[in-house]
Amino acid sequence: MVLYIIRHGEKKAECCFNPEIRHYDPPLSSTGEEQAKSLVGYFKDKSVAGIYVSQYLRAQQTAEYLSLDKGLSPIIEARLNEIDNGVTETMTDEDIIKNYPEFWSDYWNHTKDYRFPGGETGEDVKVRQDSLLNDLVTEKEDCILICHEGYIRLLMCNLLGMPVFHRYKFKYDFCGIMEIEYREKEGDWRIKRFNQITY
Repeated sequence: MVLYIIRHGEKKAECCFNPEIRHYDPPLSSTGEEQAKSLVGYFKDKSVAGIYVSQYLRAQQTAEYLSLDKGLSPIIEARLNEIDNGVTETMTDEDIIKNYPEFWSDYWNHTKDYRFPGGETGEDVKVRQDSLLNDLVTEKEDCILICHEGYIRLLMCNLLGMPVFHRYKFKYDFCGIMEIEYREKEGDWRIKRFNQITY
């Protein structure tokens, strides 16, 4: 089975806070809409059984064109959400430095995992990634997952056995496509493609 992991399209600069996910949740920009449309051609000849999206508006909007073309209703999956930034999501850098200096140091030094104050660690995200991947393996069907840059960078660390605090080493573009294949005999995932763009 193959999973196609896609980052959402470019988002608008406006700030729209969603209390359910405790994150800013702006919609796609006009450029993001075009990026999302460009995915349709790439997947035209690929058969997928499901499209999973995070709880974020921009991820759901990115899925709309693919969903229409494939005749599939997107499935909202919280395990695809971006790492929870906790209280720092709505704080300025100056306020974070003042109130959480140890966290700020760990965040920029990249020497150990850290917890966002009131939020998640990188290892927390790995746990929900593993839970989702294990569930999808039992389905044995090719699927599309639409999520977020930080989540995908953490997934790379997860699949490659790298420390989660090395996720800063990866860069991922809007609507970039990552393709991973499950090897049943070996019981692991092989990375076939990383950050391919269609626009």
